[in-house]
Amino acid sequence: MADFDVSVGFDHKDSNSGKVHIRVQQRNGRKSWTTVQGFPDSVRLPKSGRVLQVDHDKILRGMKKSFKTNGTLIRDDEHGTIFQLQGDIRKDVADFLIQATAIVTREQVMIHGS
Repeated sequence: MADFDVSVGFDHKDSNSGKVHIRVQQRNGRKSWTTVQGFPDSVRLPKSGRVLQVDHDKILRGMKKSFKTNGTLIRDDEHGTIFQLQGDIRKDVADFLIQATAIVTREQVMIHGS
């Protein structure tokens, strides 16, 4: 994945590559998954310029506790790290990623299927 600068965003020139995509996938009946794709692996701090690694396990643990649901991390070579949570909680996940982590902004989050 690409380096992420908190003050500027992703360092890619492609407008779609700096987005965090939140989707819902129907399982069976009323059951569904919420998937988060495109979350950065590292973050550059604005003042010091230091690059820090993002702890995906800790973010997943925080989402699981705050939404009282189960979830898993899927590490893929092509798509990067994907969060997979039970239930249709797209809006809640977007608010959590924007406010609690402060790694992505509202402009970088794309909620699909709503």
